[in-house]
Amino acid sequence: MPHLAQQFDLSEKEIASVLDAYWDNVRKTLSSLEHNRIYMKGLGTFYIKPWSIDKKMRINDAVIGKYADNPTAGGLQVIDQLFKDNMKLKNVQEKEEEFKKQKNKKKNDRHNQTLEGEG
Repeated sequence: MPHLAQQFDLSEKEIASVLDAYWDNVRKTLSSLEHNRIYMKGLGTFYIKPWSIDKKMRINDAVIGKYADNPTAGGLQVIDQLFKDNMKLKNVQEKEEEFKKQKNKKKNDRHNQTLEGEG
């Protein structure tokens, strides 16, 4: 970080603050579940692991079950929020499945073009 501070004529504290804000934004974007993948040139693709989505949905379902067995006004709000979270998680799962299908289709198309070129 010292070389960045020197290069941009900023203090190391300012550089650290900018980097912290940047990574906080990346984390918030992924945790908002609006996007299931983020590509960052030079760093790669960041995505939510499928097993973590499954785990979160299981936890949400367990809590929903707990409140459904003994409903209260506050419990209904919790249930509503967890259902919304599960819908977002389901949407992320569907996006990931679509991504995998597209990736496999491209792979198969390239394979078929190779075979056609050999024939």
